[in-house]
Amino acid sequence: MAGLLVSVRSVHEALAAYQAGAQVIDVKEPARGPLGRADNLVVRAVRDSLPDAVPVSLALGELKEADITPPPPNSLWPGIHWRKIGFSGLGQEPHWATRWTGLRAAWNTEPRWIGVIYADWQAAESPHPDEIVDAAIAAGCAGLLVDTWTKGQPSPLVKDPAGWLGRLNRARQAGLLIVLAGSLDERAFQELAFLQPNFFAVRGAACRLGERGSDIDPERVRSLAAAASGLQ
Repeated sequence: MAGLLVSVRSVHEALAAYQAGAQVIDVKEPARGPLGRADNLVVRAVRDSLPDAVPVSLALGELKEADITPPPPNSLWPGIHWRKIGFSGLGQEPHWATRWTGLRAAWNTEPRWIGVIYADWQAAESPHPDEIVDAAIAAGCAGLLVDTWTKGQPSPLVKDPAGWLGRLNRARQAGLLIVLAGSLDERAFQELAFLQPNFFAVRGAACRLGERGSDIDPERVRSLAAAASGLQ
């Protein structure tokens, strides 16, 4: 059995996803990339619209962008359970993990971080997945997310799930939650169930016509939530 995380871009979408069965609400702006950072006002409005007990996570873009965008104000963090940032474009940077350590120190100690691996890490020009697992464990992250940089195509995770089992088990044994994402649907949930994720994360599959730029479709969320919770 796994939970369902749904990424939303507005209060309207957050309420629709939550009322349809999503266990975690993730705030991001899909037009700005796989982990597109939403406006601060949107983040706070979504958090304030949901019951306090509902976990809310937050996408913060890419680490390479952090030097050219304003840091989030401390007022953004209350009530946020997890946050994440991507490592695209840093595959050839030997000190990317040190850079991430500095950002974590500068951006408040809470909420806890989720380490992000792009399954298509070569296309993202990201560090190798094993390096990110090591860094996430060393950082004391709350979890590990496997996502995709390229949207609208089958995830490499689905093409070779067994090849990921060892690194995901290593993260799990270190106490990290496992979250799987990247153009997944009910069929992919079944194919990836043996990886025993804590959550499946979706955007496009939860939207009208399956298009990630469209509005959240409550019927799709209900179907996805039922599929995730029914896994053995």
